Amino acid sequence: MKTSQLSEGMRYLLNSGWMLGEKCLMLAIGLATTVVLARYLGPEDFGYLNYALALLGLLNIVVHLGLSGLVVKELRSDPGNEDQILSTVFMIKVSCSVVAFIVMMSTYLIGNDQNFWVLLFTALALFFTPFEMLIDWFQARVQAKYAAVAGVVGQLGGNGLKMILAVAGAGLVYIALAHVVVVIATSALLVCYAIKLKRTYRFDFSWALATSLIKKSLLIFLGSLSAVIYLKVDQIMLQYMLGEYAVGVYSAASRLSEAWYLIPTILMASVFPKMIDLSKSDTEAYHRFMQMALDVLFLAAFTLALAVFLLSDSIVLLLYGERYRDAGAVLSIHIFAATFVFMRALFSKWIIIEEAFVFSLVTQGLGALSNVVLNYFLIRSHGVVGSAWATLISYGIAGYLSLLLSRRTRPLFVMMTRSILLHAFISVPPFIRESRRA
Repeated sequence: MKTSQLSEGMRYLLNSGWMLGEKCLMLAIGLATTVVLARYLGPEDFGYLNYALALLGLLNIVVHLGLSGLVVKELRSDPGNEDQILSTVFMIKVSCSVVAFIVMMSTYLIGNDQNFWVLLFTALALFFTPFEMLIDWFQARVQAKYAAVAGVVGQLGGNGLKMILAVAGAGLVYIALAHVVVVIATSALLVCYAIKLKRTYRFDFSWALATSLIKKSLLIFLGSLSAVIYLKVDQIMLQYMLGEYAVGVYSAASRLSEAWYLIPTILMASVFPKMIDLSKSDTEAYHRFMQMALDVLFLAAFTLALAVFLLSDSIVLLLYGERYRDAGAVLSIHIFAATFVFMRALFSKWIIIEEAFVFSLVTQGLGALSNVVLNYFLIRSHGVVGSAWATLISYGIAGYLSLLLSRRTRPLFVMMTRSILLHAFISVPPFIRESRRA
């Protein structure tokens, strides 16, 4: 029994290692690309590129339709129905990608300063988003290394091309085209690995399953949409209230901060199958596992935030140069939002396991609403730094304080509080730590 448990534990550890290794490499590559693009494009053009990518990110949520976590759960719970699940989810996402593409291109008719070719090339990436469903399939099979390799190869080639084009002065249009190359290469590799692992496949679309999945995912989708809105609304409001320079400065800082946000998502995606199994077999172990995960997530985020806070000005000047000096103050505040983002990664998986989808909408909706209101007042009083404070506070509301609103989520609020008290305050009395163990 012990040998079996050890083997299973090693399997999950290796699965997590593949995903974390890929993410660390992608983080380094992504940061390098951000620095090069920011330096060579300047605050104004860099801001416009971020606008196009922000719009793409918003519409990617429409394509995913909140199905990613549900796909893992469905495949894990009903492996014999794998072909039907994969077929149904893929067709749903293809339909959504067409709608998203039309919406993105229609923005060209609304704005006066839109670059048609930048929008077009960026929007083309939407048609390859449905293939990301295969990442969920690999996760359900605890074979994340295939998704990791595909991600590394695609990102290495695509981001390398972006940096070469930026240094060569090729301009925004070619950089947008390079972004599509990243998505195409990654999708192609995902398909190749899927064919290697699954020799036989039968297309089996089910309207009944599609309807059931969409109903389950609707609240998750609305919550995810709210999350992206409050993630990007600050840049939109800065554009209208302060202008392009403020957007460029804020984007430079927030990209450094947000680059780390995918790490908790990857870590939780890797252990998600284990959480599902524990929730069905051992409630006490399930709760212990969640507390341990929150401890690790908060400690990682707080350590990161503290280090960046102390070095924010030096980091900005070193990476971006004198033109982005104002981004240092933004980064020193914005980075602390990671503490709430990291812990919320577990909360998001808890929502799926418990099928408490309404909490995704409520908490993310509160975050989006508070971010809009706070940005309006804090930008007016504190400029671009006010937007960073608005982000930090709204993330705290969405990922932490909002859990007090319901009896079902209050235990998670208590767990998060324990993690914060354990790691954020070094002077916690020993008896508090002992009582926590008890």
